[in-house]
Amino acid sequence: MSSVLYILDENLETLISKNIKAVPSLEYPIAQFKKLYGSNAPPVIDYHDLFTFTYIQRDSLLFVSVVDRVDTGLVETLVYLEHFYEVLKNYLGVKVLDKNIVTDNSVLISELIEETIDFGAIQVTDSGLLADYIKMKVNLPERVGESADLGASSDSDSDSDHPGKHKHKHKHKHKGKGKKGAQTGMGDSEKNEIEDLTQRAKKITGDPLMLLGGSKKKKNKKKLVNDLDFLMQEEEEFNFLNSDIAKTTIMPISWRTKGIHYAKNEFFLNVIEKVEYFMDFTQNVIKKNLIHGEIRCKCFLSGMPNLKVSINKIVNEDKQFLANCKFHQCVSLASLESSDHKDVEFVPPDGEFTLCRYELKRHVRDEPMVKLVNFEVKPKLKKFKLKLLLTIETHFKTTNATSKLALRVPIKQLFREYRVDLSKNLKSKCDRGAILFNISDDFLLWEVGSMSGGHGETQLSMGVEFALFNQEEYDREQEMLKTSMNPPPLREGPKLEELYKQIHEDDDDDDGNTEPVAEHRLQPRTREIDKLLTMDFEVPYCTSSGLRVEYLKIEEPQLEYQSFPWVRYTTLSDAEYAYLIY
Repeated sequence: MSSVLYILDENLETLISKNIKAVPSLEYPIAQFKKLYGSNAPPVIDYHDLFTFTYIQRDSLLFVSVVDRVDTGLVETLVYLEHFYEVLKNYLGVKVLDKNIVTDNSVLISELIEETIDFGAIQVTDSGLLADYIKMKVNLPERVGESADLGASSDSDSDSDHPGKHKHKHKHKHKGKGKKGAQTGMGDSEKNEIEDLTQRAKKITGDPLMLLGGSKKKKNKKKLVNDLDFLMQEEEEFNFLNSDIAKTTIMPISWRTKGIHYAKNEFFLNVIEKVEYFMDFTQNVIKKNLIHGEIRCKCFLSGMPNLKVSINKIVNEDKQFLANCKFHQCVSLASLESSDHKDVEFVPPDGEFTLCRYELKRHVRDEPMVKLVNFEVKPKLKKFKLKLLLTIETHFKTTNATSKLALRVPIKQLFREYRVDLSKNLKSKCDRGAILFNISDDFLLWEVGSMSGGHGETQLSMGVEFALFNQEEYDREQEMLKTSMNPPPLREGPKLEELYKQIHEDDDDDDGNTEPVAEHRLQPRTREIDKLLTMDFEVPYCTSSGLRVEYLKIEEPQLEYQSFPWVRYTTLSDAEYAYLIY
């Protein structure tokens, strides 16, 4: 169990420290951690017989926990740090955390630590539940063009947190402005206060006369103020004893609070699959072919709805899927263990959540979504040219198409093996899209965009031609410039050879060789990262594994409202979707 929690920046400077178990000093443990931490340090670091450090690195921050040696549960602490990182992103409403966001919301983050962990024991790590009872304003940098008045009032903030949520406002009609109002000596404002006080007293005690002295006829302003102060104290105590966290944590359904109401009831289910594929194209060997999938949901439903989802992988009793699938705690185990295996029943949390995660291994013979068919480097030394050709094809349904497709072709290895003359423009041609040259990172970016599906019949090709350095032509031009009376022709546009030399002069210094090389062929240096052709694509309305939602039912027996379920499928390329091409 955690004794101290730290959040550090990339320079190992402490942004937030929270003493959970009254450790005498907060500086000593973190000073020892800085000595033991390194780029190759494991996530669990022992420090003599005093304590153990567990940490995770996410974005540019380090989440560090100090655990006493007498305590156990190091894996549990690592899981808590991961969940707390997700809580911060969801609560702050950002995709990437940095030190500025953490320092600007230090009070809020300290409050979240206190609510998620109590004397080292993990309590609640559901961001949706925490947002219901921690009502603190999030400090985020203002966007360009955003008005300063936006989000100024608490009502507007609460409305923006839950889109579509209906807020009940009491509208009171007051009559009797004539003689009756003159006799009591009260105006409309005092009547409104009395009426509001009566409603609040009725809400707490059930009897509007209990806190009003037993009479509604004779009331003066002083008595009204005293009753209002007393009522405010009673209401604060009532809200403290009956807060959402107290009600939900002791309920069987601890992930959803009662009293949720939306004007329009909708449920969004999104099946997202990330394809991980790695192939050695030179040896025609497939090393990885995996699918990382998850079902993400957004719930905007009133009351306590019961949902039933039928997934074809579960109906067909796919053993690989069932063995590698992890469901959210809201899913009923009885529905999964039933003999028919038809429905997955659950009461969803409010807002965004992940229903399940799964990982599937594809067969080696299964074709990838986007396949590299051909890659050739054709040097023509006599003509001082170097051609690069590649062809890709798709392997998914012909009715689908990619919404985006981009190929990153590395050319650093070519620049190492051949002396490319950048003073001459490179020539490029492609069947679709555009080809961009990233001179700083030495790669070609082929932005294809949309490409229709198929099973090998849909192919696209591209070709790029570089000019190689011609020493004889260079010497001839230099001699002509020496004897010519005319100035050299003016070149328009950027001089790529000068830019390339400025950017890569550090690499030349590391090699210890800054002199130009006259040979076409240079000594090769092998680095695998400079040999990987990576692909970034997205295919909507398609799943690589064939997973499909048969039906989605929403039932709320008490409210019986009309609901709108939405289902969407998306297949993405994982961070490691690459071909080894050199």
